[in-house]
Amino acid sequence: MLREGIFSNAGTLNYWPAGYPLVILCLSIFGKAWTLMLLSIIQSFLLSFATYFFALQLSQTRLRKFSYLIFILIIFNPTLSLSSLTIGYESLAASGFLIAIALIIKDFIQKDDKKFVKYIIINSMIFGFLTFLQPRLVISGILINFLWILTRKSFKATYLLVTISLVITLLFPATLIFRNHKAIGIATISTNLGATMNVGAGDNATGGYKSKVDGVPCKTSGTISEQDNQKVMCVLNWYVSNPTKAIKLFYNKTIYFWSPWIGPEANGTMGRNPWLKVSPIKNIASTLEGEKLVYGWFGKLISWLWLLGGLGLLLYGYRTLWRQNSLERLIANIAMIAITINLLLSLISIGDHRFRIPIMGMSLFLQAIGLKTLFKGGKAPMVEGPALR
Repeated sequence: MLREGIFSNAGTLNYWPAGYPLVILCLSIFGKAWTLMLLSIIQSFLLSFATYFFALQLSQTRLRKFSYLIFILIIFNPTLSLSSLTIGYESLAASGFLIAIALIIKDFIQKDDKKFVKYIIINSMIFGFLTFLQPRLVISGILINFLWILTRKSFKATYLLVTISLVITLLFPATLIFRNHKAIGIATISTNLGATMNVGAGDNATGGYKSKVDGVPCKTSGTISEQDNQKVMCVLNWYVSNPTKAIKLFYNKTIYFWSPWIGPEANGTMGRNPWLKVSPIKNIASTLEGEKLVYGWFGKLISWLWLLGGLGLLLYGYRTLWRQNSLERLIANIAMIAITINLLLSLISIGDHRFRIPIMGMSLFLQAIGLKTLFKGGKAPMVEGPALR
């Protein structure tokens, strides 16, 4: 883009979404030599602010006694916090989810109809920007805003507000479609969906990037956009025609999605995260004996305990909030929508623990609820706060 302009026809800019490169390009106006450092500073600041803002809103609800623990677990999580220093949309996405859900909580605390419309517009812009970075995040954003509007307003008023939210949200990815149409004459956000899905499918696929072959043999023709759509349908048809193999792959992808960042069960593309450079486990595995310990039976045991323990705390935290039947239930449902949609999208594409980073704020939130409730003997330490309506 620096060499050829925004409408460059370079293949990488239409194969992958061009949103994140456009963000970096905008930062380059302050000096190309400082671009990546400035990017890291902004991403780190946004994650810090988002975590603080999210915890602050929780502190004004019945979850006040959980808010400090939630803040600490998110802000000091080494993988999430250090990912803000690297190139990748994941940190910005995690910050966006935290801010958007914090605004929803703030709205239910204030219950001001004039501010409600403003918050709807802001949240729609946030989810639109996240879709601009990674198109698959649009489903989570639309569903979260829809649930919020439906809960907050009467069914009749929902139509107009949902329409406004959709228009604003979809305006951002529409700019990528315009860019690609101007650059290569094809109206598409990106053309990598079919290829990505095909990596995680097929008779010899593992569900991750470590597949032995290039997925399902698909016949394609036409433009690159048409070929991408044909691959998507080809892979979906393969799943339907091979339910047993599909279930096995879905299981593998689920494990990969929740897998540890390092160790024998780790599976994903987290090599750029600085945490892996300084992780104590990485240092232990640097020697022959340490490698046997980390990647042997003991390491496998710890990895599975970490994986299942994290999932258990998440589900326990969700169950704890669900039983409150108030604003806390809504917050839990919104968090679970973000988590579940991202997991389901991973199931039909590739299992990768890096895909978990955008929703880590939500998963850590539910895990913190589960952890503190567990230490309180199963009784959640709720306080008086605002109701749902």
